[in-house]
Amino acid sequence: MFDEFKNAFQKPNNAHVQLIFINVVVFLVLAVFYVFSTATGFSDFFKLIHSQLAIPAPVFTFLTKPWTLISYAFVHDLTGIFHILFNMLVFYWFGKLFIEYLGSDKLVSLYLLGAIAGGISYLLVYNTIPFYQGRIPADGMVGASAAVYAVLVGTAVLLPDYTF
Repeated sequence: MFDEFKNAFQKPNNAHVQLIFINVVVFLVLAVFYVFSTATGFSDFFKLIHSQLAIPAPVFTFLTKPWTLISYAFVHDLTGIFHILFNMLVFYWFGKLFIEYLGSDKLVSLYLLGAIAGGISYLLVYNTIPFYQGRIPADGMVGASAAVYAVLVGTAVLLPDYTF
């Protein structure tokens, strides 16, 4: 597994490892920004960067930052390392199986489509169901869970009788 990560961008059919690498690097870079901005007293700088990457719940705010429909799927909350850890573990196992049957291109497409579907669902739920407007943080959502679950469900549909 570590050899796959060392040569992530040099092997063919290795998109799952590349996407994991991108997620972890973004997590680490944001963690460094958080530590430095907090230590120097410029915590608003980190909040600005984070707000540019997280998908905001109010639809009119989202319309000013449309790139967040994709970027939120590569950013994870810094307070819980288990979120990114378990997302990436599940993605590694199911992504490897998915690539074995359908290839890297389809995995990347499914990952991005899952992220887009999750982001649109988030926007629709927040903006159409009043019950959630007070319960979902309006400052934004981050995490690759929607994209990872899309790959998980895609693999389960592709190979329903596969056993681990």
